[in-house]
Amino acid sequence: MRVSERGRRSSSAVLIYVIILMAMQVFLVTVAAEAFLADEAGLAWATAIVSVVLFAAAASFLRYLRP
Repeated sequence: MRVSERGRRSSSAVLIYVIILMAMQVFLVTVAAEAFLADEAGLAWATAIVSVVLFAAAASFLRYLRP
C-alpha cells in the first residue's frame, strides 16, 4: 500500500468518526431541549455537557484532516 492510499484511508476513517459524532451531538441537543421544556434540569444539563464534549472531539478530529 502506498503512502497516499494510506493517508486517504485514514482521512476517510476520521471523516466517518466526525459524521458519527455530529449525529450523536444532534440527538443529544434534541434530548437536552426536550428536557429543558419538561423542567428536568439535571438531564438537560448532563446532555448539554456531553454534547459540548462531542463537539470538542469532532473539532479536534477535523483539525487532523486539515493539511
